[in-house]
Amino acid sequence: MIRTTKSKTLKWMAATLALSLVMGCSPSNSQSANPPTPTDSTSQTAPSSTEPQTTDVTKELLLNMKLLAEQGKVINSTFPVKTTVLEDVKSQWGEPDKTEWVAAAKGNYATYSKQVMVFGFNKGSQIFEARSFDKQLQKLSLAKTKEVYGTPAYDVKVNGEEIIGYTAGQEFKIEFVFPLPTNSNSDPMMDHYLVLYPRGTVNSMADDPGRQW
Repeated sequence: MIRTTKSKTLKWMAATLALSLVMGCSPSNSQSANPPTPTDSTSQTAPSSTEPQTTDVTKELLLNMKLLAEQGKVINSTFPVKTTVLEDVKSQWGEPDKTEWVAAAKGNYATYSKQVMVFGFNKGSQIFEARSFDKQLQKLSLAKTKEVYGTPAYDVKVNGEEIIGYTAGQEFKIEFVFPLPTNSNSDPMMDHYLVLYPRGTVNSMADDPGRQW
């Protein structure tokens, strides 16, 4: 009986050991054979909380006006001052609506109402000034213009207007004309602006040094 009992005990222990080895090689209940792929949250770019910047249309317009002024031009005109004569304009736009002499401005001025443009020209028909009255200018305030261009080299208040001016390259000037600021309207919108070629206003025959602004 002792031998029989020992034999049964050995067989039972062997079976238990074999079962334990099988269980040890199997995946545990708490761990999958193929662990789940971790969420790739660290590699994903988090959505930006910053709102997209709004384009400053007025600043872009002012900077474009400055760039054109350095070429002697105003917006919506292909006629640069200094290198254009009035006949060049007439060949494309026809006769001006009116032409008048403006003594204070040192020249004749031709108005093209449809194009909202005025050209100042000297006795040799050389255009020395181009003025634009484009409707876009009504979006530009006095404060915004000074913000973009800085402190003006020229700033006068006359005849109910404030005129500020800046140099544009080595040969040209750019001037902006606003209604005079008031208590009820401290930051008026632009009325018109111009690009000037000062040397075109010089009259050596009359010993006239011409305009600077």
